[in-house]
Amino acid sequence: MKTTMIAVAAVVLAGCGATTPVPADALTRAQQTVRSAEAMPTTALDPKAMQHLQLAKDQLSYGKRLLVEGENGDARWVLMRAEADAEAALYLAHAEVAKTDARQTIEAIRQAMSLVQQQKEGSGS
Repeated sequence: MKTTMIAVAAVVLAGCGATTPVPADALTRAQQTVRSAEAMPTTALDPKAMQHLQLAKDQLSYGKRLLVEGENGDARWVLMRAEADAEAALYLAHAEVAKTDARQTIEAIRQAMSLVQQQKEGSGS
């Protein structure tokens, strides 16, 4: 009898402990990362970045719905995926900025080399 009561108590306690806490930290990080990706103007210039941003938004929405339904464990995973996709969009947007900067630098070097070449030809050397 005591063994049965202990087993029942263990099951009840395990059930109480099985409730997953609300992943507020995951929700906050996902929301912030999505906002950061949306704020980067170059996100719209890269189709892959836009795709990742859309996936992040969809997953963020789904994660919120899971939270409302009390599916906190599943919500945590979905929100982590949302954050990861938003980070991918953000990294792709930053890469677009770097590409633009690199193109501008290359063009400035070409212009400087052309100017040096013209000066050499003009001086008769």
